[in-house]
Amino acid sequence: MKHDELDRILSNEEEISPSSGFTASVMKAVRREASAPPAIPFPWLRALPGIIVAGVTLVVIAVEVVIRLARTVSAPQAPVELPSWLAPSVWVSILKTPLCVAAIWVTLALLVSLASLMVSMRLTSTRA
Repeated sequence: MKHDELDRILSNEEEISPSSGFTASVMKAVRREASAPPAIPFPWLRALPGIIVAGVTLVVIAVEVVIRLARTVSAPQAPVELPSWLAPSVWVSILKTPLCVAAIWVTLALLVSLASLMVSMRLTSTRA
């Protein structure tokens, strides 16, 4: 269909007008939107510490994975060595077990999560 044909067809039509309630319903919706309160902005400054901690945690995990992969490729499997200040010498053999090492990491993760929760609750609490 060419422009001339389209113009001819449209020129034969009567004037197009909206239905009786259309204009009123559109204006009602416009007024409702205009009277609505503005959107609440996201609190980026309050979220920034958590985002930074999450980013640092991901970097530490990535470095740890790379180091462990490099150790397994280059050297035979060795038991995990813990620093001497971590436990008395009596408990060193117990702490070297994989289950205990996993428990230490889980406890550390839970403590970090608890600290993050406490900081976020402190930052978001309402001040009277």
